[in-house]
Amino acid sequence: MDPQDIIRLIDERHIEVVRVVFNDNANVARSRNIPAKYFRDVVLPNGVQYPSAMLSVDTAANFVVAAGAGFQGGYGSWLLKIDPETFTVIPWAKNSARVLADLYTLDGEPVSIAPRTVFRRVLGELERDGYQALGAAELEFYIFKQYDTAGYEPTWTGLQCYSEVKQGEVDELLYAIVTNLRDVGIDVEAANTEYGPGQFEVSINPGWGISQADRAFTFKAAIKEMMQQRGLLATFMTKPLNGRSGSGSHFHHSLYDKVTGRNVFYDASDPDGLSQTVKHFIAGQLAHARALSALANPTVNSYRRLRPYTFAPSNVTWGLENRMCMIRVPGARGQGTHLENRLPGADMNPYLMMAAMYAAGLDGIRRELPCPPPIVDQDAYALVDAEPLPRSLGEALDALNQDEPLVDLLGPEFVKSYTALKRHELQRFEDHVTDWEIDEYRELF
Repeated sequence: MDPQDIIRLIDERHIEVVRVVFNDNANVARSRNIPAKYFRDVVLPNGVQYPSAMLSVDTAANFVVAAGAGFQGGYGSWLLKIDPETFTVIPWAKNSARVLADLYTLDGEPVSIAPRTVFRRVLGELERDGYQALGAAELEFYIFKQYDTAGYEPTWTGLQCYSEVKQGEVDELLYAIVTNLRDVGIDVEAANTEYGPGQFEVSINPGWGISQADRAFTFKAAIKEMMQQRGLLATFMTKPLNGRSGSGSHFHHSLYDKVTGRNVFYDASDPDGLSQTVKHFIAGQLAHARALSALANPTVNSYRRLRPYTFAPSNVTWGLENRMCMIRVPGARGQGTHLENRLPGADMNPYLMMAAMYAAGLDGIRRELPCPPPIVDQDAYALVDAEPLPRSLGEALDALNQDEPLVDLLGPEFVKSYTALKRHELQRFEDHVTDWEIDEYRELF
């Protein structure tokens, strides 16, 4: 879609407001809502200014000086430049459209710490080595009825994953999800209830390059807004309920030769149909797994999910059709050969998670890292020699900052800013007295 296509669509659909949107390092969708005329005349050709200070706030909107230039830098403006390819009419909002934007300095340089910029940098490295990336996030989430301050009632009850009867109870929600996502260019491959009361899973079509993250970002924002309009709360918090399933974001992805279009993960002569390229790629993700967790599981809550015997990974393993492993290789071969990395939680920032995943795999290819044998017909959780995944956000941040190859590919400036935000969030959590502590100790001692 070019600017003239956008102008024509604004006129034909009687668009009054255009949201200019991006995802920040706290994983918050930020938007400037622009009247259509000003968008056409000014923002479409030139962009719109945005305060740089907003990339220095954490999940509670606290300013973290170490995450940016600090007050001595003056917190000047940056520029949001729209990506015309991402312009869509919002079917669930009145006379409104939405477009994604990249952050630039006023001098025209990409802002190096912005998530979309970080992913573009890694995609550029892949292209430099002759690859194109195709991927999709498979997202799980909960939808609750908001009924009082004491808690949330699930939209359906029980533990009936894939139950037709239970899905019939929430058919209107599933129908709205499928049809509205289709209208913003996201084709749903499957939508169903999952293994927690009020939990859902939706698989979407893969995208090339930056679009795979754009789709996941748009998906999450769309689900939350559509449910809010119905008086419901949709949450991608990884572990919203004690004793119930966590929500993951399994990442399905593969690499293709950018000249021939051939899937470079496939090799018909290998007993498992897997090329040396994908084995090096897997080895890279395994080698960087603990650092990857800081981007794939970016909150304190994320680490409640990474437990044995929960269908989430707890150690650094890979296997053929094994859902206990961190990396599962599904049975498809030929052009459909791909990996499913099961490490990410639903609370991940798709740009940063995908950037980290591809960067780790690319490092494995470049260094020709050896791949251990796959786990086949084994209980991955029971492998006592397997390296454990981090048990906390702090542990994962330590691993990220010690991982020089990954830091170099993601960008040292980004890692420094991201770490400052996350350590501030972590410190606030560690200073907080939890309900568990009060319930456990207040009468006992």
